[in-house]
Amino acid sequence: MTTERDDDTRRVWRLGGLAGVLLVPLMLVWWPGCRQYEPVKSREALGLMQLLYAACNTKDPVRLARVESGLDQLAREGKLSAGERTGFDRVLAMAKAGDWPRAEAAAFKFAQDQVGVGHPAPEGHDAPPSKAVVRGQAPKR
Repeated sequence: MTTERDDDTRRVWRLGGLAGVLLVPLMLVWWPGCRQYEPVKSREALGLMQLLYAACNTKDPVRLARVESGLDQLAREGKLSAGERTGFDRVLAMAKAGDWPRAEAAAFKFAQDQVGVGHPAPEGHDAPPSKAVVRGQAPKR
C-alpha cells in the first residue's frame, strides 16, 4: 500500500528527472563553448562576415557576390580555413535559395559565435569585434 507521501516523493523525482532531461539540451545550445560556427582567423574574414550579414539583412545579391569573391581571394591567400569556408557557405546557400530570414539569422549567429563570452579572440586580434559587427554595422573608428 502506498501512502500520499510516497506518491508525492515519486512525483517530485519525476519532475526533477524531466527538468534534468530538458535542461541538458538547453545547456548545450546556450553554453558559451557550444559554437555552431568555427571562429574566423583574420580581420578580412570578419569584414566579410559583416558584409554577409548586411547582404542577408537587405536581401542584396550584389553584396552576396562580393562576399563570395572575397572568400575566394582569402582562400587563395591561405587566410581562410576549410571550417571557416564551410560556415560562410552554409549562410550563402540559404541566401541563394531565397531563404533570406533564415540566412539573416544564421549570419547573425555566425557573428555572435565570434564575440561570445568565453571565446578567445581570433588570432592576431587585440580584442573581439565590437557589438556593431553583430548588428551588421561598421564599427566606429
